[in-house]
Amino acid sequence: MTTLVVASSQHGSTREIAERIAEVLRVNKGVTTVVEDTKDAPKWLATVDAVVVALPVYGGSLDKAGKTFLDSHRAELADKSLFIAVSGGSPELAPKLQATVDAYGARDTAYLRGAVTEAKLGFKDKMLIKLAKGQFGDFRNWEAVEAWGKSLAARGAN
Repeated sequence: MTTLVVASSQHGSTREIAERIAEVLRVNKGVTTVVEDTKDAPKWLATVDAVVVALPVYGGSLDKAGKTFLDSHRAELADKSLFIAVSGGSPELAPKLQATVDAYGARDTAYLRGAVTEAKLGFKDKMLIKLAKGQFGDFRNWEAVEAWGKSLAARGAN
C-alpha cells in the first residue's frame, strides 16, 4: 500500500513539511510514500490507498494549485483515505478557511505553522505581509509535524 503526499508550495516551506510527513510515515510506520507536486500527483491517484495534501495559505486564501487539485480530483479522493495539512504564518487557521478545508471530507486535518521567509518573497508579497502587520520568520514546529505524521498511519495512511 502506498500513500501519496501532495505538496503545493510556492516558496518551498510547505514542500519541506510534506517531505517530513512522508519521511515520518516511511521511517516510523513502514509506509511506502511518494511525494509529488500538484501537477504530477494525478498520475498516482489510481495506484495509492491514501493521500495527504499539504497546501499553504497565501494572503488569506488557500494556495490556488492545492485547492485546484482538491477540487479537480474530489471524486477520486472520495475513495481514498484523505488527510489535509494547511500551513501558514498565522498562529491559527481562520475559521472560514477551516470550514473550506473541512468541506473536503478528510479523515483528519491539521494546521501546521509554516515559514514566511522575506528573502524568498517578491515585492508584492512582502508589502502585503507588512500591510497586514504580519511577521517574517520560520514558524514550523517540526515536533508537531512529526506527531501528526505518525498519527496518520493509525487512521488509514498506510
